[in-house]
Amino acid sequence: MTTLLLTLISLFLGNSPGTSALPLLQLAPDPHGAALGEAFTAIAADATALYWNCAGLGKIKDYSLALNHQSWFGNTADETFHTALPLNYGTLGLGLIYSATPDIEFYNEANQPGKTFTAWDVVLNAGYGIKIAENYYLGAGMKGCYQNLFTTAGYGGALDLGIAARPFNFLNLGLTLRNYGAVHYPENQHNFEPLPAEIALGIAYSGDQFKTELDARYDNQLQLGLGFEYQPVKEFSLRLGYRSGPQDLNELGILSGITAGLGINLTNLALDYSCSGYGKLGWCHRIGIRIKLPRTGAGSLRLKVIDADTRSPIWANIKLSGIREFSGETNTFGELIINGLIPGRIIIHTYRKNYLPRTDTMLILGDREQTATLYLTPVKYSILTGTIYDSLTNRPVPAKIVYRGPVSGEQENDPDLGTYTIRTIPSGTYTIKINPAPSYLPQNCTLQLLPNQIIRKDFYLIKRQ
Repeated sequence: MTTLLLTLISLFLGNSPGTSALPLLQLAPDPHGAALGEAFTAIAADATALYWNCAGLGKIKDYSLALNHQSWFGNTADETFHTALPLNYGTLGLGLIYSATPDIEFYNEANQPGKTFTAWDVVLNAGYGIKIAENYYLGAGMKGCYQNLFTTAGYGGALDLGIAARPFNFLNLGLTLRNYGAVHYPENQHNFEPLPAEIALGIAYSGDQFKTELDARYDNQLQLGLGFEYQPVKEFSLRLGYRSGPQDLNELGILSGITAGLGINLTNLALDYSCSGYGKLGWCHRIGIRIKLPRTGAGSLRLKVIDADTRSPIWANIKLSGIREFSGETNTFGELIINGLIPGRIIIHTYRKNYLPRTDTMLILGDREQTATLYLTPVKYSILTGTIYDSLTNRPVPAKIVYRGPVSGEQENDPDLGTYTIRTIPSGTYTIKINPAPSYLPQNCTLQLLPNQIIRKDFYLIKRQ
C-alpha cells in the first residue's frame, strides 16, 4: 500500500493547489460522511462509497439508495443521487450530482449590469467494486462532468481508483484516488483544465457503539479529517468531526473546520443530518435518506429442526449470514422457509436453550427450493460435588473452585464445612482448579463428567512450607 501511495502522489506534483476546475468534486455529497469531518474513506459501505472510495461498493450485499440535499450560502443548493446494484460478482454503483447557484447578476465588458442567470454543474458517476479476498476489496470508477457558466460551458471526465481492507474486526483501512481527469472549455481549444484530483488514506476503528476515522487527503497540500460516531442505541447516532480543508482555515478561522450531525437508523432506512462550518460565510446544511432493499432471487430454503434424541421437531432460533442477513424462528412443527434467495453461500446458525448450538454452511443455487434438516443435541447435565480439606488435619479449607470445559465458571465452597456443589453443569471434560488462601498450594485436575450422574471429587490441600 505504501508503494501505491507514493506512486499516486507522484501523479499530482505538476498542479498547484487551488487551480483546479469544478471544486464541487471535493465537497462531501452526503450528511453521514460530512458530519465525520469528511473522513469516510475506510468505512464507506453504502451507495455513497461511489464517491468516497469505490472499493467500498464491494462490501454491499443488498440494493442501496442514497438521496441527499445540501443547502449552501448564496442560495447554492446541491442534489445528489447514488445507488448500488449488487451483481453475481461485485457491485455496480451509479450516481448523479447536480449543483445550481441562481440569480447571479451578469455584467458586460463595460461593467454594466444585465440579466441574471443560474450557474449549474452536473456530474454523472459509474463505478464497480469487488471482493478480491476475505475482507479485501478493489474498486474503480469513471465520471463525466458538465459545467454551465452562462457565457461558457465546459465538459470533461475523471477516473477513480480505490482499495479497502479490514485486517481485523475492529480495524478498517482505505486508500483512494479521486477525480484524476480534466475539463475542456471551448474558448481554450488546445488546453484542458485539471479537475481537483486528490489521494485519500483512511484508517478507522469500529466498536459496538463507537467509531472513529482519521483521513489524510493530498491535492498538492495535505488536509486532515477526523470523525467520531457514537451509537447509544442502534437506532440513533451522534457524529462530530473536524477537517482542515478544502476551506481556508487562515481566511475563515479555525472554527470553520467543525462538523456535526446525527442519524436515525431503522432496519432498512436511515435519515441523516449534518452541518459544516465555513466561518463568516455561514453554514452548510445537509439532509439525506439512505434506503436498503434486500436482494432477492428465485431460490428458497426450507429448514427443519429436529431433536437429535427423540427425532421430534422442535422450535428453535435461526440466524442467517452470508448472501442473506436474517433472524427468525421455526414454527411449532420445527419448520422455517426463507424465500427470495440468490445464488451463493449461506451460513445457518441454529440455537435453543438447553440444546447445543450448531453452525452449518450451504450453497444456495438460487433457482429452486432446497431443504436442510438440522439436528440439535439436548444438553445433558451432571452434578459435581465434594469437600476441600487440609491434607494433615482433615479440617475444611475455604477455597474457590474454577472450572473450564463445555462451560466455564467459578464458585466458592462453604468456608465452615469445606463442601461445594456445582449443579446442572453440562456433561463433558473439565479442568478443575482449586484456589485456596495463600497459605496453601493450589491444586488442579481433569474430570470427565458423565450425563445424569453425580460425581464426587474431594481435594486435600498441602500447606506451604
